[in-house]
Amino acid sequence: MSTYGYLSLTLGLLLMLPGPPLAAWEVVSQADSSSNIQTRIAHAENNEGYTLDIYRDSVGAIRARFSLNRPLDKLPARHCPTFQVDDRILDNRSVNDAPCINDADWSEFVLGYVNVKEVISPKLYALVNGKTLTYRFMLDHGGYDETSFSLNGSKRATLTVLGGNVSIIPR
Repeated sequence: MSTYGYLSLTLGLLLMLPGPPLAAWEVVSQADSSSNIQTRIAHAENNEGYTLDIYRDSVGAIRARFSLNRPLDKLPARHCPTFQVDDRILDNRSVNDAPCINDADWSEFVLGYVNVKEVISPKLYALVNGKTLTYRFMLDHGGYDETSFSLNGSKRATLTVLGGNVSIIPR
């Protein structure tokens, strides 16, 4: 085989290796239908169609909402998915050990609260400084699934949503 052939084969094999799933982080605005108040959201959709939204609510809580990708799949009631940033410990609780808030199509975790101009949250700190976020979850028909998001760009988008002068403290 020629040098060109080996180079083409090597490049082809490298392109086939699994890597972190693509997720382009962007900042979007969403209007509340009852109050018409705009909320800025750090939004990512991975290559499987799952979405992740990080936003600051009206009382300063920082929330992460994971949404399913298929209308026929549903999350079971009162069963929180687990999430894991890189190789850190699996988690399925909000701050203060509260359970997630979930619906059939989404699950939401409170990652922390803005107090003055800082958020003390190891979970949020890991999320904006990590490489990959993985969700593992049961489905209401008894199946199990998992999906991952690249965190490349999550820091810029999240800090834009929180406000440029908010610091995230990992303690």
